[in-house]
Amino acid sequence: MADAPDRTAGVVLAYHPTDEIRENISRLLAQVARVFVVNNSPDAASRALLAHFDDDRVEVLEQSGNVGVAAGFNAGMRAALAAGFDFVWIFDQDSTVADGMLEALLRAQSRADLKVGIVGPALRAAETGNVYDADRGQGSAPIEALISSGALFSRPLLEDIGLHDEALFIDYVDHDISLRAGRAGYTNLKVFDTLLDHRFGDSQPARFLWRRVYIANYSPMRHYYTSRNRVIVARRFGPGKWFRDDLRYSVKAWAKVLFCEQGRPKKIGAFFRGLRDGISYRDV
Repeated sequence: MADAPDRTAGVVLAYHPTDEIRENISRLLAQVARVFVVNNSPDAASRALLAHFDDDRVEVLEQSGNVGVAAGFNAGMRAALAAGFDFVWIFDQDSTVADGMLEALLRAQSRADLKVGIVGPALRAAETGNVYDADRGQGSAPIEALISSGALFSRPLLEDIGLHDEALFIDYVDHDISLRAGRAGYTNLKVFDTLLDHRFGDSQPARFLWRRVYIANYSPMRHYYTSRNRVIVARRFGPGKWFRDDLRYSVKAWAKVLFCEQGRPKKIGAFFRGLRDGISYRDV
């Protein structure tokens, strides 16, 4: 696996990016052979920000508009596979690439005792520096579902299970592909030896009772897709451990919505529309 970094391409999904994305791309270039930047907001400001990189290993893939997280990641992954890379490492712009992260992921990916599926880093809250309880450990360990950002995919895995489900658009896209890998007999791994600093939504500080908390402040559209896709994925794979973990997270998240966020009526309405459409959704 010594040459694996040279066989790895990075994919970064951009949506109305800020200057921070350029630093993240630079961090990626220190670890991979090439980076495909998928511009999901091809307006003049985004094009200008992404237009000029001093490194010709960066390729910007302009999309027709906001095609969604699933289709955006897929565009970058297809480009990487077509260019001959054997590993694809994907990021959204809410995550920070850490030094040495790819080495740790590839070490886990090369485990001989398992049929390794998707490999991803442990998570740390970018706002507080707090490592989540479920992300504390050593080495690597099996997990049903990983978040997309920071996840490493091998070519054989993708050729076996396919890419992300573009009909989901956003939210639970990562759950779906992770659970498909598990259903196909792969073991997804969380790697505790490296940490991904990640922000959920706007990550704005607020007071909830006596505590300082951070609210995602997602739009009604995000609440719609979260509600709809949770039901779709649960119908596809059943309410396993991933669902119980997600339910605990969702209860906490909705407590913040109901007590700390603005625009609650629209968000609640979007939640119930998503629930309705998830129940009536029919897989093709």
